[in-house]
Amino acid sequence: MSPPRFSIVMPTYNHGRWIDIALRSIFDQGVSDLEVLVMDSLSTDDTPAILERYAGRITWQRRKDKGQADAINQGLAAAQGEIVAWLNSDDTYLPGAFARVQAAFTADPSLDFVYGDALEIDQEGTILTPNLFTEDCTRERFLFSHDYICQPTLFVRRAALARVGPLRAELRWFLDYQWLTRFFAAGLRGRRLPHFLAANRDHPQTKTNSGGLARWWEIMGVLAANPGPGPLLPARRCIWIYSLEFVIKTINAAPWGATPDSSADARKTRAAILNTLNRWFMKLVRPRSFDDIVQRYHRDVAAHGRTVAELWKQERKPVG
Repeated sequence: MSPPRFSIVMPTYNHGRWIDIALRSIFDQGVSDLEVLVMDSLSTDDTPAILERYAGRITWQRRKDKGQADAINQGLAAAQGEIVAWLNSDDTYLPGAFARVQAAFTADPSLDFVYGDALEIDQEGTILTPNLFTEDCTRERFLFSHDYICQPTLFVRRAALARVGPLRAELRWFLDYQWLTRFFAAGLRGRRLPHFLAANRDHPQTKTNSGGLARWWEIMGVLAANPGPGPLLPARRCIWIYSLEFVIKTINAAPWGATPDSSADARKTRAAILNTLNRWFMKLVRPRSFDDIVQRYHRDVAAHGRTVAELWKQERKPVG
C-alpha cells in the first residue's frame, strides 16, 4: 500500500467545543488518501467521546505529553504522508484547501513548503477579519520584520523535515516561528498561495492572548538568537513590532475601560489608545499584500458568508 498523500497532526487538550469542527474540516476536503493523527494530552472534557466517533478514521494517541511542541513532534515523527501539516483543534481548514495545496506541490516538485491566507474567527466561528499580514516568501522579511506565515495554513513535504529537525519542545508560544526560521536557514523553498486556506480562532484562552510578559520574553530570546541586520537588537524592526504587539495585547486583556460598568470616559480613552497603537503597528509592519488580501476577502469570502459554517454549506468552488 502506498503512503497517504496528506498527514495532519492535531494536538489537543480540552477542546471538545471545537475539535469536531476541526476534524470535519479535514475529512470534508474530499481527499481519500489521508491520515489524521490526534495527540490528546488526557483531555477531561467531552473530547474523548467526540474522538470515539471517529474510530477507524483517525490515529488517536491519549497520553500526557511535555507540551504542545512535544505532542506535535510525536505526531510528525509518526506521520507517513507525502505532505504533512498540523492543525490545532480550535482552528479549522476552509473548503478546497487540500486541493489548492496538492496542485501547488504537483506543479512544482522543487517546493518544500507552501502556506496561504487565513481568516480570523471568534469562538462561534463568525468571521472577524482576514489576517492582513501574510506576504510572499522572503527570508529577510520573515527574520527582520514579522512572522507572515499563519501556522494553520502551512503544509510541508515530509521529506524536508529531516533538514530542519523537530520543534523546540521547551518553547511554549513561539515554537512555530522558531521552527520556521530554521526552514529559511536550511534553504527550504516555499511559496505563498494567494488563497484562503484556514481559519485561526481567536478567543481569550489561546496561548497568544494569555501569554503576557512570559510570551514577550520568549520571543525576545528567539529573536536575539536569530541573525540580524545590525549588531544591536534595538536596531531591528522585529523587536519593536513584537514589543508593540505585546503592549496592545496587554491593554486588550486588561479590564480597564472594557467592563459593563466602565465609565464613558474610560471606554473612550481605551479606544483612542488602542486605535493609536494599532496605527503605529501597521506603520511598523507595512504589510505588503494588504490591498490584495482585502480585495479577495470581500470578493471570495464576505460575499458568500459571515461564518465558516456558511462557507462550508456553499456548494461552489474552493474559497478564495
